[in-house]
Amino acid sequence: MPSLHSHGQNAVTGTPSESVQRRFESTGTPVAVVAEIVASKSQIAVPMQYRLAIETPAGAKVNLPPIGGVAVNETKTLAVVDQPFGDFLLTGIQMQADLPLDGRSGKRLTQMVLEMETLKSGIRQTSPLEIVYRLAADDASVLEGDREGTISIPSLGIEIGSVLKTEDTPDDFRDLKGVIATSADPAQKTGSAFVFLLVGGAVVVLAVFWWFRRNRVARPDEWASQRIAEVQQAYQGSQLNAVEVYDELSLVLRNYVELACQTPANAMCTVEFLEDLKRNGFDPEVIANANSILSQADLNKFSHGSGMLPGNAGAVFDQARTVVHEGWRLNQPSMAGGQGKDIDRVQREFAVGTRKEA
Repeated sequence: MPSLHSHGQNAVTGTPSESVQRRFESTGTPVAVVAEIVASKSQIAVPMQYRLAIETPAGAKVNLPPIGGVAVNETKTLAVVDQPFGDFLLTGIQMQADLPLDGRSGKRLTQMVLEMETLKSGIRQTSPLEIVYRLAADDASVLEGDREGTISIPSLGIEIGSVLKTEDTPDDFRDLKGVIATSADPAQKTGSAFVFLLVGGAVVVLAVFWWFRRNRVARPDEWASQRIAEVQQAYQGSQLNAVEVYDELSLVLRNYVELACQTPANAMCTVEFLEDLKRNGFDPEVIANANSILSQADLNKFSHGSGMLPGNAGAVFDQARTVVHEGWRLNQPSMAGGQGKDIDRVQREFAVGTRKEA
């Protein structure tokens, strides 16, 4: 399977020795890919976008990997709860798939826009991505061995500026130098101090707002319940199929048990995971529910499952919730008063899609 690596434009950052690639364009493949970071202002807490455009010939199919724990291939518009994407945090995903580009040639266009932001200054980079494509079987101009391929998008980056230009000049603010730079004229000191306090207060308010936003879910069981609800909503909105549902729920349960029971659940195979639930005192019926989800997720890795959940579609989500509720019941004393892991730790250390294969 051929693989294409980075050929793009470089953006020079802080010092001449530092450079980071902000835009990528593929070359030499039948599928054209353009990825770039778009920012109105490269500054902390300012929203920016990661834009990806994929142009394919008639009949070709492309597949995107999960991004920030979300299976994006069927996603249209989805709010994301601060899932990590490299050094950034995702806040939203927009997808437009298989759009007609040229009626005569049959070319199609897939576009994805990731909304993201960061609170850290310096060079911040996205995660690398791989686009897998397969050309139409009836395209006689393509050799059989060249019908499938992978286009590798490297980490793209951008230099994020601080509110202060430098740490040793507390009166020199980015984009505000002419307004609040300290003056030698005593008559201007009062006005400069007022502006300094005003900007400092705004930074404090921003930090407090961000802290509350990042800590609105405080315990592993609350995070897991929220994630299960998001997966159910995505399935009901035809954004996820049955195979993706089982995979997402399997990862949610592993991440939850890893946090709630302080055990390396993501490194365990299904049998070891179920044995660990038994050792931690989980009810046999709850263990059976977990087994149903994880076993089906394992089976889907080796066969093409159905696009629809069997029977009562809500049953599989209720099964996942019983595992979370049982874990909460067993750990209730240690979680009293909100002592559980916070959502930031859950999403950064155990983000869906990053666990090792059992």
